[in-house]
Amino acid sequence: MTASRDAPEPSDAEFARLMQEPLPPEPWWRIAQYADTIDSAQSDSERYRMLISDLPRRFHQASRDRQQYALTEAPRLTGTKWDALLAAVAEHIAITHDYPVPGWCDDPERSLKICWKPLRVYGKGFPGMVYRDTPGAFLRHCAMVGDYELGEREGHRAYGALFGG
Repeated sequence: MTASRDAPEPSDAEFARLMQEPLPPEPWWRIAQYADTIDSAQSDSERYRMLISDLPRRFHQASRDRQQYALTEAPRLTGTKWDALLAAVAEHIAITHDYPVPGWCDDPERSLKICWKPLRVYGKGFPGMVYRDTPGAFLRHCAMVGDYELGEREGHRAYGALFGG
């Protein structure tokens, strides 16, 4: 990706407004559409926000039937690392909403061999804190994301190993 395609980041106020707007009902919505989002996003930040926040939020707001429909179709591969993140998000929301993990999430092309941080969101404590805080579905696909980025609003709940303090 070239720097010329990167769009300026939205202001904090604009981002907060966008996150509070209600989503329209979309009976045709499905996870496979996010392959187009990966290709058309103006920046990595936008790709990340759409996969980590928008996708789980839409899934959580959908009815049970729409959720099941959304999981069925495998997204086309984009040939980028973002395929792994998309599969990890789909697997994570399937687990947290008590659905079987879609078979397409197991495609080898949807997992990375070397772990990847989509954005530079970690500082001190990397990599130990990342491995501790990343939900299992993301670890399996080698796309490292802090569990704090997947909030209750998106239907997130803790699963996997528990670490005592």
